[in-house]
Amino acid sequence: MSGQNSSITKSAADGRRAVRTDVSARARLREAGMNPFDVDLFDLSATGFRFFSYSPPAVDTHLWVNLPGLQLLEAVVRRVDGTNCGCEFVSPLHPSVTQHMQAKLRK
Repeated sequence: MSGQNSSITKSAADGRRAVRTDVSARARLREAGMNPFDVDLFDLSATGFRFFSYSPPAVDTHLWVNLPGLQLLEAVVRRVDGTNCGCEFVSPLHPSVTQHMQAKLRK
């Protein structure tokens, strides 16, 4: 069973603060004063997430994300690489919430 998870969970040993898991889900983002827009999530950890967008927000933009089944969470765009964006949650997810969301949204 652990061999199956190793292909979809990335170690935090790469300098990150939390273990990342490949996910496949839709989420809704909203920037202050803007209309919400849907994005495809492909990575989730306790401290942040990555998403795909044809119109990515700028680095350091504050936004709110609505993950399936959770309240709006504030995040900050930390990295943009073409159409892939990396965001950091302002308040990290609780470990049990992280585990639940990763299991629910896992590829």
